[in-house]
Amino acid sequence: MSIELILPGCFAALALAIGLYSISVRQGAAAWWLLAGGIALAVVTASLLGHSWTSTILLDVAELAAVALVRLRGTPEAARAARLYLYSIVPAIACTLAGLAIVGTGGEAPWPILQKLAVCLLVVGFALKLGLVPFYFWLPEVAAKAAPMTAALVISLVDIATFSELAGLREIAPWIFERYAPVWTAIALISMAGGALLALAQSELKRMLAFSSVTDLGLLLLGVVAGGVGLTGAWVGALNHALSKVLLFGAVGIAAQRIGRPVTLDTRGLAKAMPLASAAFVIGAFGLIGVPPGFGFAGYWRLYTAAAQYGGPPLIACLVAVAALDLLCYARAIHRTWYGSAPVTLVSQQPAYLAGGVLTCLAVGEVLLGLWPDVLTGLASPVVAQALLH
Repeated sequence: MSIELILPGCFAALALAIGLYSISVRQGAAAWWLLAGGIALAVVTASLLGHSWTSTILLDVAELAAVALVRLRGTPEAARAARLYLYSIVPAIACTLAGLAIVGTGGEAPWPILQKLAVCLLVVGFALKLGLVPFYFWLPEVAAKAAPMTAALVISLVDIATFSELAGLREIAPWIFERYAPVWTAIALISMAGGALLALAQSELKRMLAFSSVTDLGLLLLGVVAGGVGLTGAWVGALNHALSKVLLFGAVGIAAQRIGRPVTLDTRGLAKAMPLASAAFVIGAFGLIGVPPGFGFAGYWRLYTAAAQYGGPPLIACLVAVAALDLLCYARAIHRTWYGSAPVTLVSQQPAYLAGGVLTCLAVGEVLLGLWPDVLTGLASPVVAQALLH
């Protein structure tokens, strides 16, 4: 597979997995399938087009369609989450479009006052779109109140495609990150620490997964700011983030369907009743936080290498502290929710075989990519990451 097809190929594969999963664990009526398919098509097409105004508009359309997808669940809570999402996305789109218009082709930096305006608009716009601190308020609501695969579409496809647009600016207009590195670094570090602490404070697993996304995206942003091997690590980490979140939300979705209520830390003993979902959650969690042999390790060691060069021991200490919080958060969820000793009462006795099979394939893929990351991406060299941007 050629370099230019890696990102859209991954998006297409995950969209197919989400679709197959949703046949077994229903996410909504016909309208859900129409919107979800449209979002997947827009994201894949945008990633094929590379950095262009057409791809930017397609991603903006996908984000607005995702708002409608959240609202489709039909509950008052989902309607409120959709409103929060809409109130974030509309100004985010306006800010990013204005910022990109000022940046232009990126070949030459504009006047200093326009530089500052462009960076301000881009920071606010992308922070709103990705749910970074302090603009994260819509993300946990969407994750908790939407259907599991709706949340997976938003976080694994729409958000990662948006992140790829931000990462593309690193090569097109490097001055955005080089001249204003302290601003981007502060957003990245605050998001990492804030996301990890907020994730630890959650009892519902879907909300916990949302806040852990804030942490991970903060780390990926740090890689973009550092550049070089950090940018390569950010690309690998973004692909792993997308894969891991489908695994995690998929496992929680199966469990919620079987027990007939949201999965919380007070839910115990799920592994005995749902071993495949349990294994998928564990592998997805370890992959997300970079524990080998998960695919995330291939990106994390590059990110840590870049952080050592960029910020030295103090920055590495911050990353290690955040990683420890992240590990504690997922270890607690695995120990209490999936392997707790208390018996769980199942409302549905019908196993979701197709959904379980999808998660099994994704979990095997997570491990295989961790063992042989170059089989898919060849991202051992920064040259490949640069090629992905064009």
